[in-house]
Amino acid sequence: MYVEVSEEVDELFDAEMVQQAKTLATLMRDQALNEQDDVIIAALGAHEYEERVAYRMESLNSAYALVTMGAPTSDELPYAEGFQVVQTPTGVWHSFGMTPANGSYRLLLMQEDSFRSELRTDLVVDTLIPILFLLPFILWSGWLVINRSFSSFNRLAEQLRRRKSDDYRTFPLEHDDEEIAIVKGALNQYVERIAKTLQREKRFSADAAHELRTPLAALKTSLQNLQGSITARDAKQVEHTIESTDRLIDLVESLLTLSRAELPPTTSQQLNLASIVRDIIATQVPRAEQRGLRFVVELPKQIGLSGAADYWHVLLSNLIDNAIKYAPADTVIVIDFSAHQQQLFIVNQITDSAEVDVQRVGERFYRGQHLNIKGSGLGASIVASLALQLNAAVTYQVVQNQFTVAITLPKTEERSF
Repeated sequence: MYVEVSEEVDELFDAEMVQQAKTLATLMRDQALNEQDDVIIAALGAHEYEERVAYRMESLNSAYALVTMGAPTSDELPYAEGFQVVQTPTGVWHSFGMTPANGSYRLLLMQEDSFRSELRTDLVVDTLIPILFLLPFILWSGWLVINRSFSSFNRLAEQLRRRKSDDYRTFPLEHDDEEIAIVKGALNQYVERIAKTLQREKRFSADAAHELRTPLAALKTSLQNLQGSITARDAKQVEHTIESTDRLIDLVESLLTLSRAELPPTTSQQLNLASIVRDIIATQVPRAEQRGLRFVVELPKQIGLSGAADYWHVLLSNLIDNAIKYAPADTVIVIDFSAHQQQLFIVNQITDSAEVDVQRVGERFYRGQHLNIKGSGLGASIVASLALQLNAAVTYQVVQNQFTVAITLPKTEERSF
């Protein structure tokens, strides 16, 4: 700022010296300097800056001159046409030299730099002091405006963080600033496009599965009818075909279940999770005993919570079914509950050769190294979708050939034990 002010002040006073030189030249147009010694015009003492501003009218050879008191001599500040800045013993001086049209003498207007410097300093100080006084208020006002503007974005960001991954409702636009309204409008358009795309995919999966159920069931029935009327060799071929058909039927049923699991439950009720687990185990015991498996259940009589009973039943059925399928024969499946952690645990052994990537458990059709075991690879995906709808969390862990599933119950629900 000081440099800019200095340049403006110098231009202003340089222009003033030009005007003064022109005025003096006009007044002295018909006058001539007498060939005599220098004539010094005495100071009036009317102003403190009087001796900081001076002029000199001199002959062309600088032999004699008319000069104001306090002005630098011709040796200290020699004449030069136009503008110049000269360092003299008394300080820095600015000058403007001009030879009038008659050419009988020449003019040199001079100003001491300290005269200009005081004005520069005064202008800078007078400009900065109000700014310095107002700066805290300006900064506070700016912070208030920016914080108010960003608070709307922070609220929007918090709404986005709290939303479920399957919540595609649009954001309301009431009482929003223009900037946040533009962002919300763009987000709403984007969310609507995603929702429509996912809805089309879900409809396709559900419709395709529904369309396949009937022909697959008819195919299986036809193959079973053939078994009694063909040779033993052909019967073996038909048996393999029936097994493949069963796998296709299981896959179709899993796809239908997954499609339903991706929708929020329509009902909610008070239920006892411990009772649901015991009912599932009761139906699965014969199947487990065929492989020499034994259940160890350590549950309280009551694990109360509010939710969709059918969703919890499918979720737990899939997890217990997986434990039975993948546990080695003649081992134990442990099911217990931690009231402190609010977690239900299902633990089973796995073989040494089993390679389970717990980060991929839950991906559709992921089965690891268990391709020889009957299944569609959609059970864990169904569990993940149901857990999301139930506000629960399911995690997996493998430690020393022990596979553990931890189901964390919804935190916001009231329970009784």
